[in-house]
Amino acid sequence: MDYLWFLIKERYMLLSIFLFFIFVNLFLLLAIWKKRSDMPKSLTVIITIICTIIIILSMFALVFAVSFGYNS
Repeated sequence: MDYLWFLIKERYMLLSIFLFFIFVNLFLLLAIWKKRSDMPKSLTVIITIICTIIIILSMFALVFAVSFGYNS
């Protein structure tokens, strides 16, 4: 557990970028979900799919950054 904490502290800048993308996309998904009656269904579906894909890719990037990381 200490090793994982050391890796997170060492790569906090890279991890914070991916966390920022995740939070922005979650906020966008929440906003779209609340305003879905005012928007066309196709636009709602496209934005939901794109946000979901970006969230999943950011989570994979977080795991990759913690597991393999970059040599500093």
